[in-house]
Amino acid sequence: MRNSILGGTLKLCVGIALAVAAFPAAAEQWNIPTRANESNYFTQNITQFAEDVKAKTAGKLSIVVHPEDSLFKQPDVKRAVQTGQVQLGEILMSLHSNENPLFGIDSIPFLTPSLADSKRLLQLSQTKIAAALDKQGLKLLFTVPYPPNAFYLKDEIESVYDLKGVKFRAFNAATARLAELMGATPVTVQQAEVSQAFSTGVIQAMITAAATGVDTHAWEYVKHYYQVNAMTTWNIVFVNKGAFEKLDEPVKKALLDASAQAESRGWARAGEILEEMVAILKKNGMVIHQPNEQMRAEFAKIGATMSAEWVKSAGQEGQEILDAFNAGR
Repeated sequence: MRNSILGGTLKLCVGIALAVAAFPAAAEQWNIPTRANESNYFTQNITQFAEDVKAKTAGKLSIVVHPEDSLFKQPDVKRAVQTGQVQLGEILMSLHSNENPLFGIDSIPFLTPSLADSKRLLQLSQTKIAAALDKQGLKLLFTVPYPPNAFYLKDEIESVYDLKGVKFRAFNAATARLAELMGATPVTVQQAEVSQAFSTGVIQAMITAAATGVDTHAWEYVKHYYQVNAMTTWNIVFVNKGAFEKLDEPVKKALLDASAQAESRGWARAGEILEEMVAILKKNGMVIHQPNEQMRAEFAKIGATMSAEWVKSAGQEGQEILDAFNAGR
């Protein structure tokens, strides 16, 4: 009788084990707040990233994308990921340059006028940026650039100092300082709030990438686009370290593989999109300008000033990165 009971118990245990093995572990769902709307190539890239992660993990990890600051406002995203309110986040890195000067290296004006320059700067600084994030409980997954930033103005200008007194949209500390050095009045406005800021007179001009100009229908508020190539700012995607470490090794690898693909895809798309977006701006009535020689000289002077200011705040670590970057010119 006792053997019969033991035999039945053993069969039951084996049956339960087989049933558990037949079904995968419960799928995990993560959330990521993103900066731009669904039509922007950043959000499209992250949506593809989420699809890749789901496919590579056979559904063990799925990621829900929340566009255009709908889940958290930009300034709050980083903290939300650090505290585990969400597992992933995408931010304009330079928005947090006040925490660490390294987070503002992409925004030194007129240092990286091309995507090739920007890519080289990232290669020289990425390890240090990742280490800074690691100390804050975050793991850097990938970095994607904006096309070079331009000026959007109501009137034509011959000198940057023609902007004196103009309420100029800034989106980070560097663009606010740039506005000051040109004599403009910096007003901090995040991407999702640009249209409203123009329509209510909060801003009269801005610096941003062509993609953002299209997203915000800049032609409804300004008529002149100056391709000054001021900077190629970066959006970074990162994960809460604790959440990452809890993943199984195959899922970790899938997430990192999808991240590498997203970074490569994002840089390629940034290179393609500039001409497309400028064409859309032109089609909607904006006049496309290149800066004149006087403006180029003024930009060089401002750039030198802001590079020196950045190095002063970043110290030896920053100096080493810029020295290596300038040595490769």
